Amino acid sequence: MVILLFTGLCAGVLYLLQSWLYEYFWGKNLSADVTFTESAITEGELGQLQETIVNAKLLPLPMVRVKFEIDRSLQFEEEGNISISDKCYKNDIFSIMLYQKITRTIPFRGTKRGYYSIDQMDLVSTDLFMTATLVGVKPVHTNLLVYPKGVNTKQLWIPYRRIMGTLLTRRYAYEDPFEFRGIRDYQPFDRMKDVNWKASAKTGELKVNMHDYTARQEVFFLLNLETEAMLEYESLKEESIRIVNSLAEWFLLQGIPVGLLSNGRDIETKKELHMVSGSGSGHLMVIREWLARLDLSQECREYGELLKEQTAKQRKDTLYILVSTSQRERVQQEFNQICKKSKGSMWILPLYSDMEERLTDCPFAEHYRWEVGDG
Repeated sequence: MVILLFTGLCAGVLYLLQSWLYEYFWGKNLSADVTFTESAITEGELGQLQETIVNAKLLPLPMVRVKFEIDRSLQFEEEGNISISDKCYKNDIFSIMLYQKITRTIPFRGTKRGYYSIDQMDLVSTDLFMTATLVGVKPVHTNLLVYPKGVNTKQLWIPYRRIMGTLLTRRYAYEDPFEFRGIRDYQPFDRMKDVNWKASAKTGELKVNMHDYTARQEVFFLLNLETEAMLEYESLKEESIRIVNSLAEWFLLQGIPVGLLSNGRDIETKKELHMVSGSGSGHLMVIREWLARLDLSQECREYGELLKEQTAKQRKDTLYILVSTSQRERVQQEFNQICKKSKGSMWILPLYSDMEERLTDCPFAEHYRWEVGDG
């Protein structure tokens, strides 16, 4: 009987001791983190999350539950340990021994353009007898950009070719006769005053002088994301963003500077997107980043106001491309004023097949209807 009492007393002491040890020391030297392995992916591509947990002490942890939430637009390839409602809730269980590090890689697919972040992890553990619930919170800082994907190349080719034709035509209008660049063969469209008669006499064939330009041509995108009437056409707005993304890339690859103005707002700063013209691969990456960060849930300023402001800053060497599903009367009238001074500027109009064009107040703009599958 004495032995049983002694054994029970020892067991009770051990239980209380381990309970005390786990209550006060389970979170000591325990680190946990979750990070996106890439800083950015393109819409529809696969990405990876990496979970890491480190127990740098002599106390083993028989169970650690790691929980965090993330936007459900990032869809995990493995369905286990996930619950989805307004967000995606990830719930993983680890058993980690003393001085052990465990790393798991979780693949996911970025199904929607946007800016995604994870700000904290919840840790839930227990003692050796699974009788206590031990809870902690770990702040984390990781984020991911999902760039807009490209649009249908065949469909894009039509407005691109028309815009490039306008740029090439206008380019000759700004040629500077005092900036000599070289000599080339005569073409039927060349002016006789450009013929280099001395070089022609030497070669026996007509040669013309090439000149540099007083101003380099640039393309400036006007991206309108306002809602018309009571209807929210999110898929049309997303397609508008993709059109700007794809055309900007094509023009920049041709060495044509690109600028951008939108009434869409940044997801964090809440500011409208306004980017001065630039060129090169670095400028393209900035455009893609800014487009990814546009938050369609924020209210947009009426785009006619922005167009009126832009008219005051308008330059003759700029070609304006308006991408807008909204066909508000004021937008048409303000853009028409821009097109009067910038011949060849274009309105790209993303619409569903059953939607009507109403561009009656914008006769100076070229327009291109962009068919979008029913959203």
